[in-house]
Amino acid sequence: MLRFFALYDANLDDCQVGTFSYDTDSKCYSMTISQDIPIEKLPLSLDIWVHCGKYELSHEETLRWIRGRICPPGRQNMAEIIRDNNLNGYDEFELLMITKARCGKDELYLVEK
Repeated sequence: MLRFFALYDANLDDCQVGTFSYDTDSKCYSMTISQDIPIEKLPLSLDIWVHCGKYELSHEETLRWIRGRICPPGRQNMAEIIRDNNLNGYDEFELLMITKARCGKDELYLVEK
């Protein structure tokens, strides 16, 4: 099943800055960065791609973005985090959904369409 999300930036008055999708069957991710947002307004986690001319991110690139936003599997209290959130194990997508992709690096967040 394909799940679709809008990517918003609270620093830009909740403007949509991209899209995000996840295929639950193949466990593949993809992300698109809006070309309508000036590069100087994008957070660092997105403008590094745009500086390279990339607006469509591959599975690997999107996964790298995700891993920068969630707790790493080797975190000392990861077992507790998994248990407290009723997860069956370390699952990058589920961890991303718990926070809606919010992290301390920027004001981005996901909303499912």
